[in-house]
Amino acid sequence: MAGAGADPLRELVDDGQIECLLEALKKDLPDSIHVFNCISTHLRWRREGLTGSDIQVAVYRGADEGDATSGTTTVVSILRVEGVPGPAVALHSTDPSCAALRRALATSKHIPWADSFLFESVHERCIPHVLAETRARGVPAAREYPTHKMQLPAEECLRLDVRDPGPGLTLRALEPRHAKVVNDRWPYRHVGSEGMVAKTIERNPGLSWGVFTEEDPEGDPVAVILGAWYGGLGMLHTMDSHRRRGLGELVTRAAARALAERHGLAAHCNVVFPNPASAATLDKVGFRKVCVASWIDWEAPAKQ
Repeated sequence: MAGAGADPLRELVDDGQIECLLEALKKDLPDSIHVFNCISTHLRWRREGLTGSDIQVAVYRGADEGDATSGTTTVVSILRVEGVPGPAVALHSTDPSCAALRRALATSKHIPWADSFLFESVHERCIPHVLAETRARGVPAAREYPTHKMQLPAEECLRLDVRDPGPGLTLRALEPRHAKVVNDRWPYRHVGSEGMVAKTIERNPGLSWGVFTEEDPEGDPVAVILGAWYGGLGMLHTMDSHRRRGLGELVTRAAARALAERHGLAAHCNVVFPNPASAATLDKVGFRKVCVASWIDWEAPAKQ
């Protein structure tokens, strides 16, 4: 047990410790899908030498949990990207009461409350506790963006059919040079997000896809999807001129299958509701709803 006054979170610095954490989180899938895939992706980046001065990742676990591979688990993962003003924070608790998570939010020095940052895809069981802590810290109404967390198991991703896009079109993986067009079409773009997209495409080769016209193969893609930094799918968009051709579904199939083929991961994504077009696309591919998950924008009171 952590002693009185000890931090309720401890940083995991060894790959083996992170593997034990992932084994524990695996028992809470699909509810833990966001943080499980996020940490799996960042562990791969670290092993491949892809973290450093421009991307920094820290993973924390409940201090009382040791390296258990079962039982209740509390986890916080913090991603800092060069050029992005604040970190991205992913967290989860497998405990329905979220008691350890509440302690961590209230007292851990590792939660960067002095910065403005984004809580990513907070599971519905954890949302009330995150919002309660933001209120306790002087922000009565943090900006919350509710979504449906959607998931497709890896074994089903592997069976997905990825067809030819049709006459005059070609399907291929995106490259870092396509980051601007992806970012420009993202309604939630922010300071530094284009660089973040470029670094993500570079570190996740073959996971982001686009449909291009054969008459302008080096031009902008007419449909795109990003294999995101959290080990899921994001930023799905089809140009108005090419809608109702199934191209959004096609790039979703390509990205989901690639995630399973390359890394053995289930595909997951978030859909802001109501969004009937995206919901229909995901339904056709076979995605199912896991839970309500909110992105919560924390703005430090001193920086408001």
